[in-house]
Amino acid sequence: MQLNIYVPKEKERVLIQLDALSRDLGRPKNEIVLMALEQYLGSTPRRAELGTYPTKTVGQLSRKDIYGDRWRS
Repeated sequence: MQLNIYVPKEKERVLIQLDALSRDLGRPKNEIVLMALEQYLGSTPRRAELGTYPTKTVGQLSRKDIYGDRWRS
């Protein structure tokens, strides 16, 4: 299985740190990232269930109602 992650330019330091750690440990970057994810997910409590929202229908909207002038029929 493969996972691609977009890293914004302002977080470039994280990739630099990952490269350095990978070099220092002699381990592949993907292995370090997986270990970090396992540790983080194991220590983070599960989020509470999402709240419920009323299901009352107020009216029907068309795509034109939602998108206005951006909608092309």
